[in-house]
Amino acid sequence: MQFRHLALAGILLAGVWTQARAEQGCPDGFTPNPAPTGTPGTNQCIPVGSFGGSLDYSGWNNSYGAIYFDSGKGLVGIGEAQKNRRGARKQALQHCRSKGGTDCKEVLWYSNGCAAVAWGPGKAGQGFTMEVRSQATVGAAVAAAKQACAPNSASGECEVFYSGCSEPVPFSGRL
Repeated sequence: MQFRHLALAGILLAGVWTQARAEQGCPDGFTPNPAPTGTPGTNQCIPVGSFGGSLDYSGWNNSYGAIYFDSGKGLVGIGEAQKNRRGARKQALQHCRSKGGTDCKEVLWYSNGCAAVAWGPGKAGQGFTMEVRSQATVGAAVAAAKQACAPNSASGECEVFYSGCSEPVPFSGRL
């Protein structure tokens, strides 16, 4: 009779042990790290940082840009490679105002990409036309801005006033 109770206790204990060990598939001190989508294989177990400590991290920080325009004075302000949209907007506004702009307004903000400003003579014979575009690459941004500007230009062509990028920045460090 004692053997039967001992065997039953052993089976129950083995069941509890297996269940505790198999939680999320990783042993104590490790956490599951799923394999990237489309990658064959199962989850990996990576070490967990100590309580109150930090984890190693590597990845990308976003980068932002903005363009402001004072239409009355024809002034453009540029902000690029900033850590956030607010910083890009502030830089572009300050740039526009530093040239004498008094009515600078945002015409574009972008992140992790490129932008271009194209301009040409206005069709009415006075002033000019301007288009601003953002794309993944500087070449694509330039082409898009020139293409959008050309139909509104007296000459049917526009030239690039500005082109630049705010690309993501690699980050590696401790969180």
